[in-house]
Amino acid sequence: MSKFDFDIFYGGYDNLAVSKEKYSKEQAIEIAKRELEYSGKQNQVYLAIGNGYARHRAGRNEDGECCVGWWLEYKEHKRSCPCWAFHVTPNDKEHFFKYYEYIPLNWN
Repeated sequence: MSKFDFDIFYGGYDNLAVSKEKYSKEQAIEIAKRELEYSGKQNQVYLAIGNGYARHRAGRNEDGECCVGWWLEYKEHKRSCPCWAFHVTPNDKEHFFKYYEYIPLNWN
């Protein structure tokens, strides 16, 4: 079992990953509702849920700096942890992302 639990990610499309090894889908959704903040003007938004993999490795962050840490990826590699990947969107008809499930949320 991986040491990965859940984490916020920057510089990509999905903002949160939650381990499938440690949490059920329902538990992951509750974590996403708690951890993701939405600062838009729209009250009706959707929580998009897809599949991803968290992997601890070296890489470059969004500022181009070298660092070692957890990275959210979309292909499985050796020692990857399967996870649910989340982002908040105002549109449940995103055509460029396949296999996402959309849950309506109302934030005021």
